[in-house]
Amino acid sequence: MEKIKEKLIERGYKVTKARQILISYFSKKHKPISAQNLARLIKTIDRASVYRTLNIFENLGLLNVEIINKEKLYCFAEKPHHHIICTKCGYIETIKCEHNYKSKNFTKITHQLSLSGLCNKCS
Repeated sequence: MEKIKEKLIERGYKVTKARQILISYFSKKHKPISAQNLARLIKTIDRASVYRTLNIFENLGLLNVEIINKEKLYCFAEKPHHHIICTKCGYIETIKCEHNYKSKNFTKITHQLSLSGLCNKCS
């Protein structure tokens, strides 16, 4: 949590109450969540501040961002990773990302990977 605050300060951002609340939330919850669900869940921060803060965190590389079922989902991650989701019950499991793309013509390369299946409980 302190590393995240330090990174914000290094990049010229203040550690506002809204940012502290979101840092605390993501530090405790390790499941991806949409901005809409986050704004609905945390009522002490207005919706615009949630979206602004997520945008800042994403631009600073503090968040792992995935598009699952056409929805952008966020979670803190020191290293890139993916999630596999059970199509029956919604159980989510984290999978380490081993991809390291290099190109002489591109920088800051990102990728998306969507994984789904049936968990052991549902199959």
